[in-house]
Amino acid sequence: MRTTTTLRIHMPYCKKCGIEYVEGARYCTKCGTPIEGWRPPREECFGERREERDHLGLVSFGIFLLIVGYILITNPWIPSDVQSLFENLGKGVFEPPSKQLRYIFALFLGLIGVSNFAMAGIRAIFRQPWRKPLGDMLPGVGLISFAYLVYLNSKGLMTWQIVLVLGVIIIGMLIILYGIIVSYFKKSQK
Repeated sequence: MRTTTTLRIHMPYCKKCGIEYVEGARYCTKCGTPIEGWRPPREECFGERREERDHLGLVSFGIFLLIVGYILITNPWIPSDVQSLFENLGKGVFEPPSKQLRYIFALFLGLIGVSNFAMAGIRAIFRQPWRKPLGDMLPGVGLISFAYLVYLNSKGLMTWQIVLVLGVIIIGMLIILYGIIVSYFKKSQK
């Protein structure tokens, strides 16, 4: 036995006379009341209305690639050091990265964090919604904080276990802060 299902989209009703609107109409067909702010449900369901893409994300990716290129050009020994780390892990041997590699990793994280602040400024200049600059700034704070912890580890002033624990705490605090800020702004916009 074959069953068929029919989907019917119900149109909103006129607030003045109560008749169902005709799709595409600008005025009520019975009383002539203007239909304001109403769009057919089809537009949103089937994607006819698209939000603009975030092309500044490409700028962010370009900055990331520039940072990676800078780190690799100024430190050509990095790929071989990383390769030997992974080869040793494949053999079941864990050797911590060299102090120099940890220092470069801290530099890399710091530069990415600074680029996040730059992107937040660019987004503010282009008057993007407040969530986008905030979404760049808070990770920037996290990356710079973590970079400083890795730097301290590279100088032998902090163990990697402490770096991880403090990194998790920083991430947790930033997530809480983001949630509070978003909740506050949503509430203040209502």
